[in-house]
Amino acid sequence: MTSADSNLCLPRNVQLRSKSEYSHVYANGVRIRGKYLRIVAAKSPQDLGARMGLSVSAKFEKSAVKRNRVRRVLRAAFRLQRQSLPEFDLVVIPTRNNLSYRTPIIEQELVELCAKAVAQFSKD
Repeated sequence: MTSADSNLCLPRNVQLRSKSEYSHVYANGVRIRGKYLRIVAAKSPQDLGARMGLSVSAKFEKSAVKRNRVRRVLRAAFRLQRQSLPEFDLVVIPTRNNLSYRTPIIEQELVELCAKAVAQFSKD
């Protein structure tokens, strides 16, 4: 992998990987719903900036090819907006499979949902 390619990938340290990380987010997070996405956001126990995990089940779409395409779009949107997102651990869940998942639309909604999550945490 060249240095130009490294800018296009999502490093492992910004991905939620283990069951305990997902459990922490689900137990301590707030749930925010948008048109394309649902997010569960929890304050990050580490100081790594925004981190993301995906939950795209077969219930969302039976075709693995289509599920994987949505995963790629979600990862790309997160990667492009990561610097502007708050330091949260996020679990991102697509809502409906009949919508057109395009990166610019998902980027915008991700930023909006994270802003709502910040407002939720500041209320508490």
